[in-house]
Amino acid sequence: MRVRFWNAWALAAGFVTASVFAAPLFGQESKPAPKAKTVEPAAEATAEPAADKDKPKGRTIELVLSVSGLGAKGCEIEIKPGNPACAFKPKTVHVKAGSSNQHVQLKDVEIRGADRNCSVALTIREEGQPAKTIYRGYRVAANPKPGSVESFICWMSTPSKSAAIAASITETKNPRR
Repeated sequence: MRVRFWNAWALAAGFVTASVFAAPLFGQESKPAPKAKTVEPAAEATAEPAADKDKPKGRTIELVLSVSGLGAKGCEIEIKPGNPACAFKPKTVHVKAGSSNQHVQLKDVEIRGADRNCSVALTIREEGQPAKTIYRGYRVAANPKPGSVESFICWMSTPSKSAAIAASITETKNPRR
């Protein structure tokens, strides 16, 4: 008889404990009901597009392009999404000779992947050289602060410098006699 009483008491204590602690753990605590908005249909139709225009579609990312080996005329750099998990408008930038860093802001960047990887394809076009495409990936914050700009540095070398380095390597491996 004593064992049954103890089992019943333990079972009751378990239910009380579960009802007190389990609801907040699973997010089922009671919240006040949201108040219903009383808006006329004509005012509602005009309020929605204004809210859509004010709200940014994505995040803003700043790329700091550091290009080595620029010629006297500089180069053109085309910035496009590197894969379908990152979406933004392509942009073309002219980098002048002698400039150490070029700042480029990509607005309304939409990250579609779960890994939060912003992948960009940078195509460098220099006069007299073939185009060179470089892919870079950056991990962005999960929940950026509203209005914040995430900045990343991208170091690159121009096609002319790459060609000169490749030529010097093949020259040392196969010296002319």
